[in-house]
Amino acid sequence: MTNRSKDLPPRPAQPDMILLALFQSRLRERSLYLGEEIRAQRSRLSTHAQRARMGDMPKPDDGGTVLARIERAEQALAAVRQAQDRIGRGRYGLCDECQQLIGWDELLEAPEQTVCRSCSRFGELDVLSTGT
Repeated sequence: MTNRSKDLPPRPAQPDMILLALFQSRLRERSLYLGEEIRAQRSRLSTHAQRARMGDMPKPDDGGTVLARIERAEQALAAVRQAQDRIGRGRYGLCDECQQLIGWDELLEAPEQTVCRSCSRFGELDVLSTGT
């Protein structure tokens, strides 16, 4: 947990336009980064497939690792796009679970998140207790 919340102003009922612009900028940057990561991993996968066709066998798990990276990056990109959509609808920064405001410090850490720290911890405890 960071001490950033002590440095930030109290959160008003309406979003602070400067902070909202900061979050939009961070989301744009993250979107660009993830797009590049997906392209790079797809290129790597293509090279992996070409090498396999030519008989130069790469490490056996390399293709699966690349596919897993692509999947994680695509999921993260979808979360970023959903956050951008929430900004456009005026729902950005509201917890999907409890409908309370998500703290500025939490959004600075992960601007694409959809649940507050309290609800996130509750969900973790629920998963731990059910074993799923």
